[in-house]
Amino acid sequence: MKQLVQALLVFASFTALALAGTTGKVAGIVKDQKTGEPIIGANVVLQGTTLGASTDVEGRYVILRIPPGTYTLVVNMIGYTSVRITDVRVNIDLTTKVDVELSETVLELGQVIEVVSQRPLVRRDMTSVEARVEADAITNMPVQEVGELLNLQAGVTVGRDGAIHIRGGRSSEIAYWVDGKPITDAFDGSLSIPVENNAIQELQVVSGTFNAEYGNAMSGIVNIVTKDGGAHYAGNVRMYSGDYVSGDSHTFAGIDNVSLLTNYNIEGSLSGPVPLGNDLVFYLFGRYFKTDGWLYGNRKFNTDGLEGDGVALPMNWSKKFSFQGKLRYELSSALRLSISTIGNKRDYQDYNHFFRLNPDGDVTKHEKGYDLTAVVTHVLSPKTFYTLNVSKFNKEFREYLYEDPFDSRYYHPDSLNEQSYSFSGGGTNLHHFRRQTTTYVGKFDLTSQVTPLHQVKVGLEAKLHRLYLDEFNVVPAVDAAGRQIIPFQPDVRDITSPLHDQYTRYPREFSVYVQDKFEYENLIINLGLRFDYFDPRADILDDPEDPNIYLPFKQKNKFDVNGDGIVDQSDNQADASAVARRLAYWYRKARPKSQISPRLGVAYPITDRGVIHFSYGHFIQIPTFIHLYQRPGYKVTTASILQGVFGNPDLKPQKTVMYEIGLQQQISEDIGMDITGFYRDIRDWVTAGPPIATPVAGTAYSIYINKDYANMRGVTLSMNKRLNNYYSFNISYTYQVAEGVNSSPDEEFFAARDGADPTKQLIPLDWDQTHTFNATVGVGQSDYGAYMIARYGSGLPYSPSITIQSRQGQNLTTGLLRNSRRRPSNFTFDLRGFKGFDVFGLNLSVFLAVLNVLDTRNAVDVYGDTGLPDKSLVALYLHEDPSRNNTIAEWFNNPSFYSEPREVQFGFEISF
Repeated sequence: MKQLVQALLVFASFTALALAGTTGKVAGIVKDQKTGEPIIGANVVLQGTTLGASTDVEGRYVILRIPPGTYTLVVNMIGYTSVRITDVRVNIDLTTKVDVELSETVLELGQVIEVVSQRPLVRRDMTSVEARVEADAITNMPVQEVGELLNLQAGVTVGRDGAIHIRGGRSSEIAYWVDGKPITDAFDGSLSIPVENNAIQELQVVSGTFNAEYGNAMSGIVNIVTKDGGAHYAGNVRMYSGDYVSGDSHTFAGIDNVSLLTNYNIEGSLSGPVPLGNDLVFYLFGRYFKTDGWLYGNRKFNTDGLEGDGVALPMNWSKKFSFQGKLRYELSSALRLSISTIGNKRDYQDYNHFFRLNPDGDVTKHEKGYDLTAVVTHVLSPKTFYTLNVSKFNKEFREYLYEDPFDSRYYHPDSLNEQSYSFSGGGTNLHHFRRQTTTYVGKFDLTSQVTPLHQVKVGLEAKLHRLYLDEFNVVPAVDAAGRQIIPFQPDVRDITSPLHDQYTRYPREFSVYVQDKFEYENLIINLGLRFDYFDPRADILDDPEDPNIYLPFKQKNKFDVNGDGIVDQSDNQADASAVARRLAYWYRKARPKSQISPRLGVAYPITDRGVIHFSYGHFIQIPTFIHLYQRPGYKVTTASILQGVFGNPDLKPQKTVMYEIGLQQQISEDIGMDITGFYRDIRDWVTAGPPIATPVAGTAYSIYINKDYANMRGVTLSMNKRLNNYYSFNISYTYQVAEGVNSSPDEEFFAARDGADPTKQLIPLDWDQTHTFNATVGVGQSDYGAYMIARYGSGLPYSPSITIQSRQGQNLTTGLLRNSRRRPSNFTFDLRGFKGFDVFGLNLSVFLAVLNVLDTRNAVDVYGDTGLPDKSLVALYLHEDPSRNNTIAEWFNNPSFYSEPREVQFGFEISF
């Protein structure tokens, strides 16, 4: 720890500190319109804010720490006519350049020249590929969740499980930031607390090389800035309801029973000044959403195996409540305090095909989380400010059928002796899972505009985690002799058993970065350096050949527990005294890890309408905590099999080197485009290691190691047209090749278990989508219009298999090369139309949204022997058996192999 502190102090002594990813800036030159000479001392302010600047001896000005949004810029100078520039858009991490020419006063006193600013189609200071979606566009798009916004961006693909991948990386390689702080769940790399679409002011997706202020990510950054309160009261209420409407009742049972209450949504916001004074403003948002889903089961059986009532029940339902609040207090013109919170609670169920005729027997899932943040911003001078950010975010996930594991309604499914290819005829899912991730974040940042062309950012961050996990299966209770009690009684094994995992861990992260931005007239350079440090604060085995502290294999590690002078099977080696003796030498501490990562981005304007950009960087990511701490205690038994993969707290950071080069070009007055080529090289990807042998013949296990390699390359093309002549569009196309040794860290384990050789070649990854096309088109004006979204993706890979049946009825399944075939491509078209009215001074908007307008049947999964979602060759060889609870055709008609059918929504919004 002493060495860490020294390293941080040395690193920080060369730098000055910065806020990451919540504000932008406006800069430019004020000149005399007649002579072209710079005007010194002109006042430049953002109307309705306390933000502004004065021009220097070269006529230059810079306004820092501007939240994203649309502003009016006012320029005043004695002896000159004032100029008001409207629709000035500010984006996070970018400079909006506004040059102004003032004319000598010839107008009447008080008159102001009005100028409407147009959003630039080419951003001169954008050194890597990124996409931005702002609040005014999100409002009318036919999307409901943040993930749907992300799916529309170039370089983003969606896997079979719905997980998001950026530029071919694993879904856990994305870092999520909200209001200037990381909010990624360290357990699995997901977004810890979802942010609702209508609470977003700006969404930024950095799919290219990102600056040094962003860390612990290898694929990309999702940066969200939420809405804030203003000087005037504003609010809205939005409601909609609808259902899935499709004629394919063969695939989707029960889909023809249409009800407007199947899906419904209620949300609203209120913002403005607190009545105590304009120095204190607030923003509140809340949403309730409920859906029955589109996948139904039939209660043909009860959980006890008796005949059910035949009622159709939803099996992929969901209901959630979310909220957001902000309070901002302007203590003075130089000091601001902001307190914010985000929270959500969601209960849902994922479709389980096995329980289709026993839908009451499957588990439900429950997640909740919250974030609480306090931010102090202090302006030291017009060109320097610092920010102190302290936050806590918490996510809890639980999965069970009944919360009490000893609930008498649990019924053991083994007693029902189900046939293969048969739905459950009773019984319950016995799995119990609970985890909780709590993270405390402290950030101290400072930004300084050292010169008009030179901005320095530096940041220091600490993250303290608490991870708790408890996982087990309910098992049959046994008597003193070890015999199962009949009838079934639920029981839970203690944590010395391989059937029960429980742990609490307290890992820590620290980081420091420096980011320098040079903005010359014809060259912009982003140069950064980042230092990361991670301490897993956990133990690893001293002797991997003897892993289980509760059941040692080597004789030297066994003790005379019962005191009879003999070490034999009568000694309970799981006794607390024996475990305590072994604990003194059984483990050793995992080592802390550190890494320095350089970043470089360059933008070179070749004309006033074209910019070439190039970027290069080294990026590291701490493996997700699930791979560090999985299955604690290394509870390997004497069974002569390969017994699974265990966590490894001594894993090194995963590394990638990323390059990209591209061109931004303005094609016309309204259309701009960007074409970029990229290459990624990934090393030390986490995978299951080779089997570790034990003294017991045939007994082995595996741990996660840093070994796998992956390679991604491709081209992204995006084109956008700003609103003019009643329409706008945004089109993106991605061509990419994503290859690696293994898609999942567990794949190598399954190969070893099945007797296959280790993978020695690059194969397409599960989410390797060669061609991805997205188009968003908006038509109309502010009070009426429509948004259309079209998405196309070429087929994802799957692993083919050949099934051969002999006359004797024996099956032989031979696996071919993994991911060597492609699923069918997919296409979806969504539409939303709206019309606004003025009703008693309020804005009323009614809308109709149709998702998957064409009711396209997109395959998200297929059978390996046919490559089709509805046919398997196995069905040709099986015979109908009356002991099964279904026909063969019913078993292979799996509706979860398809994406959701057409959905229709009706709704309205009232705002002021």
